[in-house]
Amino acid sequence: MAVGAIEQIKQKLDIVQEIGAVVALRPSGKTYKGLCPFHLERTPSFYVFPETGTWRCFGCNKGGDLFTFIQEHQSLDFREVLGLLAEKAGVSLGSDDADFPESPQPNQAKHRLRQLNEAAAIWFSHQLLTSTSATHARTYLQGRGISNESIERFRLGYAPDGDGLTRYLLEQGYEAQEIVTAGLARRREGSDTLYDYFRQRIIFTIRDGRGQTIGFGGRELGGGHPKYLNTPQTILFDKSATLYGFDQARDAIRHLDQAVIVEGYVDAVIAHQYGYHNTVACIGSAITPKHVQQIKKLTRRLVLALDPDAAGEAATLRAIEVAQQGFDHVLVPVTEAPTDAAMAPGRKRGKRAEPPSALIRFEEQVDAEIRIMHLPDGIDPDEFIRQQPTAWEEALQQAQPLMDFYFTVLLAGLDLRQPTDKAEAARRLLPMIAQIGDRIRQESYVRRLATLLRIAERDVQMELRRIHRPLPKMATAEFASEDATELTTNAPPAPTQILAGINSGTGSRAGLIRNLEEYCIGLLVCHPVVIQDICAILVPSDFQGTETRAIFSLLSSLAKTATSMDVEALLATLPGLLITEAERLRALLATQPTLDRTNLARTAKQSALRLKSLRLADAITELSFLQREAEERGDRETEHMLRLQGLRLHRELGAHKAQGLLQS
Repeated sequence: MAVGAIEQIKQKLDIVQEIGAVVALRPSGKTYKGLCPFHLERTPSFYVFPETGTWRCFGCNKGGDLFTFIQEHQSLDFREVLGLLAEKAGVSLGSDDADFPESPQPNQAKHRLRQLNEAAAIWFSHQLLTSTSATHARTYLQGRGISNESIERFRLGYAPDGDGLTRYLLEQGYEAQEIVTAGLARRREGSDTLYDYFRQRIIFTIRDGRGQTIGFGGRELGGGHPKYLNTPQTILFDKSATLYGFDQARDAIRHLDQAVIVEGYVDAVIAHQYGYHNTVACIGSAITPKHVQQIKKLTRRLVLALDPDAAGEAATLRAIEVAQQGFDHVLVPVTEAPTDAAMAPGRKRGKRAEPPSALIRFEEQVDAEIRIMHLPDGIDPDEFIRQQPTAWEEALQQAQPLMDFYFTVLLAGLDLRQPTDKAEAARRLLPMIAQIGDRIRQESYVRRLATLLRIAERDVQMELRRIHRPLPKMATAEFASEDATELTTNAPPAPTQILAGINSGTGSRAGLIRNLEEYCIGLLVCHPVVIQDICAILVPSDFQGTETRAIFSLLSSLAKTATSMDVEALLATLPGLLITEAERLRALLATQPTLDRTNLARTAKQSALRLKSLRLADAITELSFLQREAEERGDRETEHMLRLQGLRLHRELGAHKAQGLLQS
């Protein structure tokens, strides 16, 4: 097991240096401050604390350690950040973690491939800028309206015919097999000689979210086939998991809270050139669940702007289906009018007649806003932007809600005067309308469909009720069960007794916070029934420990999607050292007295509220020191900002203390 691997990483990497590579930091007493990269602000409220190896933004209330920062900024999960920082710090993660073997060879291979790709990108770029054979390529790019600045920003290049790249890479000391494995060369049949994989093509450099070159896309210019050719799958490049331009678009997507997906490389380049920096392109035109996983870490608002031809329309329909599956699903309450049975004369009532209660059912709804941009027929996004830049902005603002797009596409080709086509229209659209969680919006589309079909609205409503989906079952029985087998009602101790034991476990404040963090995580992994109680109070930044915060982040994301509460399955996906930590905390909790359902919930809430109060108090203490330093420097603007944030934290702390008294 990798004992202390996370702490080793923290010790070897300077948090100020690492964050300073992204945020312009300047000294401020014992801390460093800068403009927060996670929200727009004019007065710096983002602070890095070198002594504790932590950071906090008092504006958006985010915070944590270096792991948290990289996760937030680069939209990576904990497993990816752990591997990235371990490689950077030169720390082995242990042989019992299958994903991070003790042998450094996999990391060395990735590092070597990154270097090789970078060398190839430089060579391709040099060819485009200087080679006489690239004249046609330069003319093509100029004709597509791509500026020199965009060529440099996206590192576009050119691959001439022959084996020039292969010879260059061999001269740089790379082995022939390395070049073949990277997808940059092929072997000639019956010979050991190599030839370039990309020939007579404009090259689009493909980078990952960190801006590192992982592959290439080539657009043919010499009549070759296929029109577009991409790097084959490697240990760095997976077409189904890569969005072109994502490294350039990530910050804009976060700040604008919206991502725009286009179909081609040029579409994305031109969009960025004209200022639409929240634009990315799917490689190979098919949006995949892996793409959605990356986007939903930054936003839940998605605009699809695929080509307006038949193929683009079909791709849009597939993209919608994939996006709906990839984004989280939540259960929303839907109120229905009382049934006829509830209005029956024989229904028992009290002395005063009371109106029948409305019925409430729960529906699963996609936790995302997906819109479709309408483009003029025969015009690709890059042409539209170049010809009418302001019209593109208007088209973005007027992008169709998903249901409007369905009405347009699914009714195309139907003659709504014919009975069979009317039935077909209802068959296609009603399942879509049934997924709308907002009652008012749903009724609006029911009315619209009834008008189009020229039938009574009540008939459409009756058919809609018939196809409504039932409440999904929870994946874990103990979450829904009122008498979970591991709980007992035999004279349980009071929750305050257990908390008193935690409080007396150590004399230090840091030790108390660590104990509370571990107890909360132990409760979650042992008794998922309390997941909503704890996650309603705590957020990941309330946890100081890297391991406890990473486990809580995954569990809290699970809590938001209340349709799948299989904690065991989730824990099995963790890196090995986190599984070890979760099992350790499970074992610790097993030594605690067993509680019944009511007292278990009370204990969970009290523990979470206690931890929350301590973390808020720590934030207030940090803020008071910063405010005093700003006052001594005469920085009135910062002092005023910190005072306002302090008032907000004091109010929040008071509210949590009051809630804690109610739970005691």
